[in-house]
Amino acid sequence: SIASFGKPSLDADSLSHIISGLASSLTTSRTEMTELRTGELRQVRMDIVREKLHTLDSEGTWKNYAVDDESRYVWNFWAWTFNGRRTGDFVEIVSRRCMRCYSEDGLQSCPVCNAAFVCRGCFREGDAFANHKASNYGFESECDSLLKRIAMGSLLHKDEEQLPSFCIAVKDQAFGEGAERIVRKVRFLDPANGDYIGPVMVAKESRFAGEYHTQMAYHKNFMRTQDIAASFGRRFNDALDEAEKYFNAASQAFIRGLPRIVFIEPMVVELIENGVEKNILIERYLVGDYKKFNSNMGFVEDEVKKLVKQMNNLGVGVTSEPQQGIDLGIIEEGSEEEEETDDEDEDEGGEELFDSKEVEPGEGDYGDLQDAYFPQAFSHFSYERSRGNFMVVDLQGVFSVKDDGSKLYELTDPVIHQHDRLRRRSRRHDHNRGRVGKKWNFGRTDRGINGMKAFFETHKCTDACRLLGLSEVDAEDV
Repeated sequence: SIASFGKPSLDADSLSHIISGLASSLTTSRTEMTELRTGELRQVRMDIVREKLHTLDSEGTWKNYAVDDESRYVWNFWAWTFNGRRTGDFVEIVSRRCMRCYSEDGLQSCPVCNAAFVCRGCFREGDAFANHKASNYGFESECDSLLKRIAMGSLLHKDEEQLPSFCIAVKDQAFGEGAERIVRKVRFLDPANGDYIGPVMVAKESRFAGEYHTQMAYHKNFMRTQDIAASFGRRFNDALDEAEKYFNAASQAFIRGLPRIVFIEPMVVELIENGVEKNILIERYLVGDYKKFNSNMGFVEDEVKKLVKQMNNLGVGVTSEPQQGIDLGIIEEGSEEEEETDDEDEDEGGEELFDSKEVEPGEGDYGDLQDAYFPQAFSHFSYERSRGNFMVVDLQGVFSVKDDGSKLYELTDPVIHQHDRLRRRSRRHDHNRGRVGKKWNFGRTDRGINGMKAFFETHKCTDACRLLGLSEVDAEDV
C-alpha cells in the first residue's frame, strides 16, 4: 500500500483556532517587546553570544577589567538601601583602592573617615592624607564629605568577603536567558596576579538595547524588588523565631531547625570600556539544585502538590513520620485587641510596608511541617504582613542544609505583585501633587490582583502557614 498524509482540516473552526493562536502569539511578542512607560517597541540586543549547555568556564572568552588596563576597568560598585518605607535608592560602596594610583596592594585607611585609602608605595610619600583632610578654600574637606555621606547612608562599607576585589572578569558568552534578562559568569580577580578569587558570580543584563541610564533604571527595579523581598524574608525568619515561645523546649529546638528564607544581595558594577561607561548587575552564583518553587501566575512546585495531597488523605495533624511532628505546648498569654490600621492613611513620608502584629500560631498538633511547604508559606506571609497590598512570588533558587544543620532557601529574581487598590491610590496621590506615575513599579511581571488571586487559587494552607498564624484566604476575597 502507498503511504499518504492527511491534509489538515481547513474548516471554519480549524481556521479560527489557527488565526486565534497566531494572534495570541503576536500579541504576547508585542507585549514583551513594548516599553511599559512609553508604549514604544523595545529593540532586542544583537550583541549577545550564547554558549552551549554544559560549557566549561575555561572554554570561551573572558574580558578582564583590571587596574592596570586603561581601556577596561571597574569605575565603581553600587548596592541598594531600603528603610521599609517608600524611599530607597542606590548607595555607593566605599572604594578600597589607593586614591592616588588605584592599587589595592597594602592599603592604609584614613584614620578619621576610614573611607579613603593609600597603598604601601604612596603611603611612604609624606603625610598621604594631608590634602584629603584639608579644607579647600573654605569648603569642607574630602574627609568631612565622606563622613557626612556615611552618616546619611549614601556611602556604604563592604567587607572583603562580600567584595574581594575591584577587579573582575566577565565571560563574553551568556549561559542563561529569560524573558527580560541574559546571564553571564563573573569572577573577582586578584589584582596582584590575576587569579580568580572569592565566590563565583553571575551578571544579569537586560536583553534589550538601551543607553546607560536606561540600563541603570532596569537595575534599579531589580534591586528594589529583591531588597523589598529580602525585607519580607527577614520578617518571615523573625516570625518563626517568635513562634518558638508558644512551644515546649523540645519543640523549640525543632522549630529552630525549620527552613529560613534569604534573598541574595545584588550589586551594580560600573565599568569603563574604551572610554564608554557600561553597567552590569552581579550577584552570587547559587550552587546546587536550582528550582522554581512557585510562579507569578499560580504555579506550585509538584513536590508540594504531592505532599499536600498526602496530608489531605491522612487528615490534618497526622503524618506518616510522626517522629517529625511537634507538640503544641502553648504558653497562655493575655490577648489584646489588634489595633485597626487605616489603609487610606498616607503621609508625605509614605506608609510602613509591614504589619508588625505578633505571631500567634494556630492550636493543635503540628504533624506535617515539611521543608517544601515554606516557600508557599512565605508568599502567603508576604501578603498578610503587607495588609494585602503586596505578595512576593516567582520564588526560585536553591534549598540547602548547612554544615551546622540549619536549612536555607537562598532565592533570587522574585516578582512582587502590587494590589490594584494601591495603584489607584498612588495615581490619586500623584495627581494631587501634579505628578504622573506610580509610587511602586515592579515591572511587567507584576500581575497585580490577578496574580494574587492565581496564587490563592492553587495555594493550600499547611502546618507551615498555621505555625505563622496565617489566615486562610479565598481567592475571591483578595
